[in-house]
Amino acid sequence: MNAQFQALVEKHKPKIVVRREFNVVGISCETTMMDKDIKVPDVVEEFHSSRIGEVQNRIDETTSYGIFVDPPNFNPEKDEFTWIAGVEVTDVQEIPTDMTSVTIPAHQYAVVAFDPNTDEINPYQFLYQWFTSEGYEEADLIGFEVYNPYKGVDSNYTLYLPVKKSEEE
Repeated sequence: MNAQFQALVEKHKPKIVVRREFNVVGISCETTMMDKDIKVPDVVEEFHSSRIGEVQNRIDETTSYGIFVDPPNFNPEKDEFTWIAGVEVTDVQEIPTDMTSVTIPAHQYAVVAFDPNTDEINPYQFLYQWFTSEGYEEADLIGFEVYNPYKGVDSNYTLYLPVKKSEEE
């Protein structure tokens, strides 16, 4: 690990955590990596400005999620993925019209907090570089951003990328 990257690690303090299973209800879109910077902010803003109040059985009034679901063998150059803007709920029995639900399985995640107003890193690339240097690899599961609270497109968030121990060790 070079000195510059080590300094970023010391500043951002990424870590590995285990999260329990949880359910999220929200609205979604299909997008590509090329179109995500247009489609995702629109979906997130629509959810927070006009749809969030429709969700029943919400667990935490201040926390919301941006969830990305990649298809198997995801190719970022051409494949679409699903983005869900939502909130955690106690159950998924009552899903409002035109909304979707997803259960995030209990799993191990690489985690880093990110402030888009002051941090000069790409949190996804940074976290990927960090966890691979720590002996982990991507797990083919659902990743997410946690907003606490969501304050608009420049909100701080904590990024969770699903990981597993590398088999090459």
